[in-house]
Amino acid sequence: MTSFSEEAHNLKFSIITVVRNGVRTLKTCIESVLSQTYEHVEFIVIDGGSTDGTLDILRDYDNRIAYWISESDAGIYDAMNKGTRHATGERILFLGSDDILSADLRKIAPLLIHADTIYYGDAYWRGRQRLYDGPFSTAKLARKNICQQAIFYPCSVFAKYAFNLRYPFQADWELNIRCYSDPQFHFQYIPVQVSVYDDIQGSSSLKRDHTLEQDYIALLWRHFPWPVALWRTLIAVGGRTLHKAGWKGMNLER
Repeated sequence: MTSFSEEAHNLKFSIITVVRNGVRTLKTCIESVLSQTYEHVEFIVIDGGSTDGTLDILRDYDNRIAYWISESDAGIYDAMNKGTRHATGERILFLGSDDILSADLRKIAPLLIHADTIYYGDAYWRGRQRLYDGPFSTAKLARKNICQQAIFYPCSVFAKYAFNLRYPFQADWELNIRCYSDPQFHFQYIPVQVSVYDDIQGSSSLKRDHTLEQDYIALLWRHFPWPVALWRTLIAVGGRTLHKAGWKGMNLER
């Protein structure tokens, strides 16, 4: 495991926000990033062709946003992939247009010492009024995802991988699963609230990713140790059997 050669106070963060028609919340999101007193932060906004006044907000902040563009895309993960191609920081954090960066990056930077470690903290879920969701074991990651708005990815992740557009609503989970099984990367929890996450408005909270559900068992066996894969397969198969009998949805959370 390698370490950054730069001093902690020189670590550069790239904060990426994707948005479409986010006029109601975008300004608050932007202010939460631009109010940081840590110097080495670049803010990138990828807009999917908004028509509601979002572009007026972006123009107002034009000289304080490192890069922004407005154009059609193939969904949120396509937009996130675009954002990573413009990121120049050692660390990448994705922040939704209806989310708030609540962590002080001055305190976070000294904690991120290993170059290929994926550090993650907690997000406060407004809709459920609780923090999500502490340290993740192998078994826990196999059943649910780390909140993307609490993850500081090393730039090396996106030099190697991109979000798979096959999964329209949970490509971040699939990416984390791939990284988990890649010996280059390691996950480490830091007990810090990173963001305030709008789990009511977030697309992955509103819609099921049917494609990921179809691929779930194959992903388990490809990326996890066999005892975990077997345990989760038995639960998933049981859920599908119930679904055929009229039960709503495959429960991946149990």
